[in-house]
Amino acid sequence: MATALQRISIIIPIFQHWELTVVLFDALRAQSLSQELWECFIVDNGSDQVPDQSELPDFVTLLECPTPGSYAARNKGLQHAQGELLVFTDADCKPQPDWLERLWHEYQQQSAPQLIAGGVTVKRFLSGTPNAIETYDMAMGLPQARYIQRGYAVTANLSIPRRVFDAIGNFDDQRFSGGDAEICRRAAANGFTLTYLPNAEVLHPARDSWEELITKLKRQKGGQVRSGPKKQRVKFIIKTLIPPVWLFWYAMRSDKITSRQKITVLRVQTLLWLVEISETARLLANGKLERR
Repeated sequence: MATALQRISIIIPIFQHWELTVVLFDALRAQSLSQELWECFIVDNGSDQVPDQSELPDFVTLLECPTPGSYAARNKGLQHAQGELLVFTDADCKPQPDWLERLWHEYQQQSAPQLIAGGVTVKRFLSGTPNAIETYDMAMGLPQARYIQRGYAVTANLSIPRRVFDAIGNFDDQRFSGGDAEICRRAAANGFTLTYLPNAEVLHPARDSWEELITKLKRQKGGQVRSGPKKQRVKFIIKTLIPPVWLFWYAMRSDKITSRQKITVLRVQTLLWLVEISETARLLANGKLERR
């Protein structure tokens, strides 16, 4: 709960899948940074079943956002947050014990407000051999370091000082995808830099089914094809039609998987590219945006 010593506000959107928060809450409970220095808001975004506040850990405050979309939910959290550093992650993530401590230390060293992107590692949370989809996601999913080179970071592990929001405004709540890249680039256009802190790490569970990969792809394509400036949308459309050779190259260079697993990743990536073309055509024909 909030205290006079509050310095950090954690904001986490959630839609359905409340069962995943068990891992998240255990990880937050284990944080090395004193709970007196941070508060946590989890923002439900229209789930069919929502727990009561009394069922949640005492360091979590439940909010509800009826406007669809995770960026709208994050903006709801911003309305209530009291911290000077706003920290974002996802409901299915597992922050490492020193996550908040490292972020807070980095923030205190800043001479001017900067966005901080922490490391994201995709892995299989359960024991056993990963299936083809998990293998693909561990090799290709959420490459934060590569995103940083392009000037943005994912909100699975992104921290933004309050002063940045005061200067540039909140997330674009009309988007279902890509709002993290958009706000990072908007911040850069206003003189705020993005720094990478890989050892402030969260673990993200590897997607384990084709359906999950397709859901993510459709959400991303909706953000690319139907949101943002026209020039940028045209660029994404043209890029979709080109075989993803650079992704094949990235997979082959990965040190996260074996040579045999790389063949699996290439097969999955090829199939995803074909689905991507089909989804782009559907969206251009005014197809409905996928929310999740």
